[in-house]
Amino acid sequence: MRRMVQHKRLIDCHHGKLAPVQEKRLKRLVKPSNKWTAEWIGDNERKRFEVTQKGSKLDVDLIKHTCTCNRWQLTGMLCTHAVAAIRKRHDNMKDYVHPWLCMESLKNTYEHFIQPVISEEFWIRSDQTRPAAPIIKRPIGRPKVHNRQKDPAETFIKGEKLRRSFYVTCSKCGQIGHNYKTCKGAPSNPN
Repeated sequence: MRRMVQHKRLIDCHHGKLAPVQEKRLKRLVKPSNKWTAEWIGDNERKRFEVTQKGSKLDVDLIKHTCTCNRWQLTGMLCTHAVAAIRKRHDNMKDYVHPWLCMESLKNTYEHFIQPVISEEFWIRSDQTRPAAPIIKRPIGRPKVHNRQKDPAETFIKGEKLRRSFYVTCSKCGQIGHNYKTCKGAPSNPN
């Protein structure tokens, strides 16, 4: 409860469109965006740009809030390519951030509060019968050992020995399962 109260106080003190954490993230994107050059591609709304840097090209659409790197669509926060395009238009970057990251949605998150729970001495007694603890009987015989759960690769059929990956190969006929002394077959290579 203390943490929620602390967050609510911080939110009430902060004035701005974005949450403080998101403002810091946005400021960190400005410097890397200087390496990208944005060029308007000729659409009527002047909100579609081709952003380039050392041979790599990306498409930024400020109307649909999309970039070909997909970071903007996934996180809701601008990517460096979108920042370069927005700065080319001299627009406010905060207007292009997803509404979930704005202060209004953060205030809506902390709008509700947890009702305090009173001490047990002030609880109202119920007419219902009290639940009893389950009866636990000790099973007959030796107690089972609860081993760890084995990996499917480790398991083997009950009663069978676990086979290792060691096979005997015959040097006379080349078959697996017996050796040279017990071989009854003809040699595979008559040289």
